[in-house]
Amino acid sequence: MSKFDDIKEHLSNAFPKFSDVLQIELRSEFSVTDDGGQSFIILSIQFEDNTFTIMMNGVDTFKNGFDSTKLFNVSNSVMVGFIPIDGKKGLLGFGVSHCDFVFFDENDFCFVEFKLNASSREERAISKNREKAIEQLINTISLFDFKLNRNYAELNLEAYVCTPEFYPRFNASWQELAENFLEENGIPLFERNDKICK
Repeated sequence: MSKFDDIKEHLSNAFPKFSDVLQIELRSEFSVTDDGGQSFIILSIQFEDNTFTIMMNGVDTFKNGFDSTKLFNVSNSVMVGFIPIDGKKGLLGFGVSHCDFVFFDENDFCFVEFKLNASSREERAISKNREKAIEQLINTISLFDFKLNRNYAELNLEAYVCTPEFYPRFNASWQELAENFLEENGIPLFERNDKICK
């Protein structure tokens, strides 16, 4: 059994709603966006009228206002399992503050939190936003660790905080947060809006 199938089986046994929310993506490149508090894979983008298509309740749904700055992009993938966490149709729904989605392939299992709607450039607001994102990631990781008995089918774990382009990258405050996160959780933390699969 592949690691991909192995983690699918673990997740299915741990979460009753898993099969209802899992999406398998076979495109080598795709993007994820947030719509109404839930994460969705973008099926297509119509640049001429600034619309995009997502699958909502099993139906291809057209949305207005495509914004390329509010995406998490996955590239070089073969097969990815995508699980929305928050939202009405997410694995955990609304309630305790969790990250937005997780995804996995044959190598990695990734936790992702969107903070792309942030507008303040003030240092204190940026810091609070990052800390809130990390708290949401930790809540989700703790729950998954418990439910899966820390068995991620030998996949590498990663965590991502997606922030606006104007956030200072690799500054001292972020480096400290990332180092503390790695030390406390054993998982590398990235502030970026993309993942290049191995």
